[in-house]
Amino acid sequence: MHVKALTAGLGLLATAGLAAGPASAQGRWELLGTRSVGFQIDRDVVSGRGQGRFSVLRLCVGNAPVHFRDVEVVFGNGERQNLAVNALVRPGACSANLDLRGEARRIDHVNLVYNAASNFRGRAAVSVYGLHPVAGPGAPGGPTQPGMWDRLGTRVVGFQADRDGFDLTGEGRFRALRFCIARNAVQFREVEVHFGNGEQQQLPVRHFVRAGACTPPLDLEGRDRRVRRVVVIYNAVPNFRGQAAVTLYGQR
Repeated sequence: MHVKALTAGLGLLATAGLAAGPASAQGRWELLGTRSVGFQIDRDVVSGRGQGRFSVLRLCVGNAPVHFRDVEVVFGNGERQNLAVNALVRPGACSANLDLRGEARRIDHVNLVYNAASNFRGRAAVSVYGLHPVAGPGAPGGPTQPGMWDRLGTRVVGFQADRDGFDLTGEGRFRALRFCIARNAVQFREVEVHFGNGEQQQLPVRHFVRAGACTPPLDLEGRDRRVRRVVVIYNAVPNFRGQAAVTLYGQR
């Protein structure tokens, strides 16, 4: 049992079977890494560090069939999730889409326990793909002014005034925040930013934002700052549209 280095070139064998994914999993697929596996049961690690957030994983196989025995995802915050992939995947095909728990997540690494099926083709190539979701419901592309915007999470809010938190430890530094709204209008009552050094800042967001729109960019005090947590008090506008989806973006 050992961790093998990335096998250059074998990813091309696996990508032939990669489809765009079902319509319910819209976004952009990104290759996280490719590993070569033989007939003996083996354990490999594919890193996801620094590659953004993902909502779905998919395993694609080339050259020989592969029996997946255990697939474990370790997220950036240390949480773990075992994915149900106990199946044989033929060459040129991919596993089903494997949903990750909660919001789109940063992945530290993926642990694989598997083996190639014995046949004359020899070793198999296994490629791990992650799906970057669309920017947010009702707000394709998200904020559009200059600067690199990261999607930091989405919360669902009902008609009663609610308090939610976006935990951003380890997300890096930001110079501005912005909220984009989908499904129903939202009334923001209070937005408080907690920085990594313990300081806090109240953002001026006390107004309605309609569905399909975003707040203006909300500048953070000082230069780019590490944000630990954003606390929001808000509610959806009572009407027949129901709950609203609120997506937080950070500008680097």
